[in-house]
Amino acid sequence: MSAERKSVMRYVATFINAHGARTLMGAAQGRNTFETATEAQAWIDAVTANNSAQNVAMVWGRNPRFEVRACPCYPGHFDPQTVWFD
Repeated sequence: MSAERKSVMRYVATFINAHGARTLMGAAQGRNTFETATEAQAWIDAVTANNSAQNVAMVWGRNPRFEVRACPCYPGHFDPQTVWFD
């Protein structure tokens, strides 16, 4: 059995979708994961600062509840191993 790690912990931006489930704000790709929670929060802050409330609502719904979450990711390319969060 390989001693390689099966996952690495990264941080992702999440929101609660129309069905009430917390999920990723973007595509489940390594480029949308961050090394630290602070970096993920900075991305959320940039999205909300650089878009109108109307644009944010069109993509993530009215009054979206954004939150950074830790996420297990595949080593190397950092694609998330899940898109759903408690």
